[in-house]
Amino acid sequence: MKTFNRSIATICFIIIFFIILHNISNILMHKQIEGRWNMTAKVAGFFNEEPDSFDVLFFGSSHMYCSVDPNVFEEKTGLSSYVFATQQQPLWITYHYIIEALKTQSPEIMVVEIHMAIEEENYMDEGTNHTAIDPIAFSKNKLEMVKASVPEGQRRYYIFNIMKYHERWEDLKESDYVREYETNTDPYKGYVRLTPAAIDIDREDVSKVYESKELTEKNRIYLNKIIDLAQEEDIMLILLKSPSNATLEEKMYYNAVSEIAKDRGVEYIDYNDDGLYKEVGLDIETDFYDQRHLNESGMIKFVSHFGDYLLERHVEK
Repeated sequence: MKTFNRSIATICFIIIFFIILHNISNILMHKQIEGRWNMTAKVAGFFNEEPDSFDVLFFGSSHMYCSVDPNVFEEKTGLSSYVFATQQQPLWITYHYIIEALKTQSPEIMVVEIHMAIEEENYMDEGTNHTAIDPIAFSKNKLEMVKASVPEGQRRYYIFNIMKYHERWEDLKESDYVREYETNTDPYKGYVRLTPAAIDIDREDVSKVYESKELTEKNRIYLNKIIDLAQEEDIMLILLKSPSNATLEEKMYYNAVSEIAKDRGVEYIDYNDDGLYKEVGLDIETDFYDQRHLNESGMIKFVSHFGDYLLERHVEK
């Protein structure tokens, strides 16, 4: 009996220890919760939405979260949506974000922006990783996300991020303790609103680029994992390249994605193709925040076209 009681006491101590450690980690964690780049709040806000409340989920990198405003998208299509994306999000993190999203949502359509298929490295930088990984609650999926995203010797800093942020005590603000983002929703539903228009943007002619550049093995694996997951869950998947004034080399990577999509029977659409670019009515002088990202003006044009595309092809009347 004493041995049993000691075991129970040990288990209780471990549980309490991890609860305290988790709360301290959340206090110390670097947070992006202010301004338009409030990624921590946008990711956390997704989990505060009502379960099974979105018809469409958008995933990917900044090319995704600058291209779709779910509020504008719903006005256009009548479909509810969320942009569950972070900057420079590689395909392996996108895969685990989809797993995370499907814990609470049952979308009819998933749209994955594939710009990061151009990535040639197997691991992203610390800032990119922490932005995407830190706001995700501890779970088996988070552990697998860390394993896929971080070299073996650094993984402890993402599982127990107090080891990364333990020197932040002097920099803490009231918002670090209050953490309103943990219970709030994001009014923009993941969208990042960019209003200025860039100058001196170049657009290369990619219309004659038919050659493909082979994706890295890791990108191929995770692109296929995303397709497998969508098919297993019986969710319509669209692989999307949003308008981004692609370079010739980028277009070759996108062509490789197109080939995989065709082989797997998945829809792929590239808005850098000259015909679609012109159909949208994009103006390089007014519709881009910078060389690669749409501003609000460009987003509205893109959403109008892509919304029509979804309604005509995929939504039952």
